[in-house]
Amino acid sequence: MSMDLVLGSNQAIKSMGTFGFDQATVAAYSEYYFQIDPRMAFIEQNASNGAIIDEDILQSSMPGSNGEFWSWLESTGAPSQAAALVLPCVENAKIVLAIHRDKANAKSSDQRIFLTKFYDKFTAINATMRRETLKTGDVSNCAIPLRHIDSFKFWLDENLVVSQGNEHIRYLLALTGIARLGDEMQLEPLDPDFHAAILSTVHSLPPQEAIHLAHKSSICDTLVSISTTFGDVSTRLAEVSITYVKHSVEREKVFMAAFGLTQRQAQLLKIIQQTFTLEDAARQMSITKNTARVFLGQIYDRTGVHSRFDLLRLSEKFS
Repeated sequence: MSMDLVLGSNQAIKSMGTFGFDQATVAAYSEYYFQIDPRMAFIEQNASNGAIIDEDILQSSMPGSNGEFWSWLESTGAPSQAAALVLPCVENAKIVLAIHRDKANAKSSDQRIFLTKFYDKFTAINATMRRETLKTGDVSNCAIPLRHIDSFKFWLDENLVVSQGNEHIRYLLALTGIARLGDEMQLEPLDPDFHAAILSTVHSLPPQEAIHLAHKSSICDTLVSISTTFGDVSTRLAEVSITYVKHSVEREKVFMAAFGLTQRQAQLLKIIQQTFTLEDAARQMSITKNTARVFLGQIYDRTGVHSRFDLLRLSEKFS
């Protein structure tokens, strides 16, 4: 059995857990073989979100099937037959749960019952996570906690100025590492492919197909979709949709990436999330209260908030 997070039209894939596969096989599939797996294209073409594909996903059922993939799969000893469940997650992300089996030893009715129950449970859990009602709990054993998968959108004019978008877009863009925002809300791309795609979209004549890009960093994996739209008085805009998967990394690294904090500032922010007084935080960091107060003022400047309550509320969204 395998469960994978799929970004876009199979642009990127991350394993969320397997049973019966060795780690070398899982790693090889995630790094390369998913790109030439004809079953993924079959799923993309034949299943909408939430669909159960109960028929055999076989080499013989797919025209133009990739021989290199099937040879590799046979060398791993994994079954070539499978049933799959496609589940909606957020925006351009979906989860594919696959049961790999020898059909002679499997009952289709049992598989359908299992996949149906799994879909119901997942839908309920995903909805709860999206409402952010679960704030605590040990997720260290989960490969990709659902709260680490999210998406946001924004719109750009021809001058690369963000005209609409999420209130935290400045920090979300910095978190993904693809761009940052200047003081006048002007986009400053950091990824050259993203920059080229944006310029192509806002300066080319429509209609134009959406451009899809995948970006990886030490903090998260990101899928970007860019398309042309129009604002008021026929102003051309680029609509940018971003789906990201945050890695399970230390909160300090997330704060450093999203808010542009130094390591010590990020450490203080992490500590004051868990303690009541600045004195306690200073003691844990082996610094004076005055130094801690200076760090806190610098954090306020970086994040643009003016109270500890607003700072904790903002940091909670990213931690």
